[in-house]
Amino acid sequence: MNAIQESTVVSYPVAVKGGQSMAEKIASKWISKDKRKLPLYFPMVSDKSILKNAWHAAGHELMRIVKKGEKVVFLAQGDISLFSTGSYLLKEFEKYHPECPVRLIPGITSFAAAAALGKLPLAFQEEQLLILPVPESSLKLKIILSQAELKGRVVVLLKLGKKWSWVQPLLKELDLLESSIFAERVGFFDEKVIRASDLPLDKRPYFSLLLIRQSWPLEIP
Repeated sequence: MNAIQESTVVSYPVAVKGGQSMAEKIASKWISKDKRKLPLYFPMVSDKSILKNAWHAAGHELMRIVKKGEKVVFLAQGDISLFSTGSYLLKEFEKYHPECPVRLIPGITSFAAAAALGKLPLAFQEEQLLILPVPESSLKLKIILSQAELKGRVVVLLKLGKKWSWVQPLLKELDLLESSIFAERVGFFDEKVIRASDLPLDKRPYFSLLLIRQSWPLEIP
């Protein structure tokens, strides 16, 4: 919040040119009218050349603004270092604009917020925590969950979205629906945090996740 207040330009990523930014929406109540807004285009594609061009263009535009004497803050959802667009900008600046001072401000991840809202401890004592996007196949996820059960590992699955259509039957098969927490649009007025067993089998938003705990340590109250 302090960084936004001290800035003269508030920048944020958009996936579609002229589109809206979830990061900007979340932070909107702290962005005063005197701030200049600067959306930067980061397409959600797999083509590496398109992505690199977008990162380079965004870095160049931010540097152009900084050289004019503006104080710029770049917004990101969750934490700036975890699956964040800001990480690409950081590496862009390190490579092409090393003279520009950059400060990273940590944030609260969606899964940490979801765990608190769902009253599900993410890890006790020596437990492991695995954080990853939902894999591309049911078989891969089944292997991940099997290994997690053996190691007493809690699993966080991000970017659930349309994959819920096949993830739900797998969790049901493994008897994990009742013990898993589902969350979507965390941080918004319409956020939802419920047991996965209460969630209908239909397409979910891209920004949705699952918290899967298959066991509990013996040394708890």
